[in-house]
Amino acid sequence: MRIIVIEDNELYKNELLQCLEQEESDIEIVGSASNGAEGLALTEKLIRDNLTPDVIFTDVRMPEMDGFEMIEALQRRGISCKIVVTSSCPEFLYAKRAMELGAVDFLVKPLKVYEVRNVLGRLRRELESEKKWKHILNLEYIFLNAMAGKIKDDQQIGDLIKEGYGIAPEERIGVLGIGMSSNYEKYKEQVLQMLKELEIFNQQQDFCAYTIEMYGRQSFVVLFYHMGNEHETYQYLEQTIVPMICNTVRGRVICTWAVSNGFGNMYEAVRELDHAAEWNLILKKGTLICKEKIQKIALYPYKYPVNLEKEAKEALLNKDAKRLKEIFFRYWDYCRELPCTPQEAKEGCIRIALVLIQMAAETGAVQAQRKGQTFLQRISRANGWTDVEEKVDTFFEYLTSKDEAENDMSLLVQKALENIREYYDQGITLEEIAEKLHVTEEYLSTQFRKETGRTFTETIRGYRIERIKELLTATNWKLTKIAELAGYTDPKYMSRVFKEETGMLPLEYRKKNG
Repeated sequence: MRIIVIEDNELYKNELLQCLEQEESDIEIVGSASNGAEGLALTEKLIRDNLTPDVIFTDVRMPEMDGFEMIEALQRRGISCKIVVTSSCPEFLYAKRAMELGAVDFLVKPLKVYEVRNVLGRLRRELESEKKWKHILNLEYIFLNAMAGKIKDDQQIGDLIKEGYGIAPEERIGVLGIGMSSNYEKYKEQVLQMLKELEIFNQQQDFCAYTIEMYGRQSFVVLFYHMGNEHETYQYLEQTIVPMICNTVRGRVICTWAVSNGFGNMYEAVRELDHAAEWNLILKKGTLICKEKIQKIALYPYKYPVNLEKEAKEALLNKDAKRLKEIFFRYWDYCRELPCTPQEAKEGCIRIALVLIQMAAETGAVQAQRKGQTFLQRISRANGWTDVEEKVDTFFEYLTSKDEAENDMSLLVQKALENIREYYDQGITLEEIAEKLHVTEEYLSTQFRKETGRTFTETIRGYRIERIKELLTATNWKLTKIAELAGYTDPKYMSRVFKEETGMLPLEYRKKNG
């Protein structure tokens, strides 16, 4: 039990401190002060240091700020402690005022040891009883269960929330999400300190706040209740708190906002936060993303940037990883400038990456397909540009690396592979490639099999099967779209060929490997 003593008379202060020190070992004196102003500052400091006092013994008549004024100031700041008021004046009005302010007891000085002991015993029992219910009345416990949809119609929990926090079942609750991903461990203490101060020092704002660490999601959630004005709360966060956080965290940080009608609808609000987070791909850092802001975005029809794909192919042929990265940046700039939806941006990015992976694999980058799979999955799940950016350098290094086997391949076969790679999804034939390379079909077929160990038909089919695998695991696209991108006109025929090669149907493969 942490205790503060606030008393301007040194004799009375020392007597009380000595009395407390003689009590059971669970008593911890965490500080003392000589007036209400000092007591208020001490309490706030202890809370910042995670040493929140359980009990405050305070005199009434003190210089600068008296005990009653201090109690009122604590209440305005939302600070709740057990208050024991002490006074040399046994006046009824003092005792009455103390009870009105929520004090748990009123003791007349000089204090008697048995009176202090009795008060401590009662407070100890109260605190232990409250601790038993704390896991239920704790807003973190309530939020996590509400997020999972477990308290949607729980009347008992609703009554406890109303009793403990004054939050009615249908009260509007704001939810601020702060996602930091790989920046979480580096900046979590700084951000948490800012959010805790928002909870304590928000007396100028018309709301109460409560911060929850979401370790698994590498993020924070802040609940806002008793909001006087939702719009003003949002504006305050957007104009003050979010810029502070974004200036503190270098790199990735995503701030989202949603409002729930009570805890019963929190599941829907959290899903809204997750949806809003995807728009960080399109919106700039520092934006407080919410449903209303998304609805105001003027979207334009997405047009796949064929010119960027062509430039990327040329960069890959020249083994220019730096150029590939620059093209990749330009692609995301293109998506933001349109703007388009996050899903369209990701699908276009996956399409370019797939083309490059297939090219690299056939020109000797033996690890391109394996590493490319990881990169495609990262794009598919991305909520922010930095989710993808973290893997860009490694991905392009693998794309531009060479295998020794490439050096043993003739220029003729390399050119044939380039044509297959570029046109396999458009039905190119051996005859067409032979004509382009000015050799006979029979000669090209013989040399191709001799140097690659595969026939032309096997190579085309291999490309298509790998493309299907990548699209199945990296996207949620339907088989008709996948068939088209892999060079098949009939998805049923594609499924039959796929099963012959892999031993399972496309949807079975997706379920097993997705």
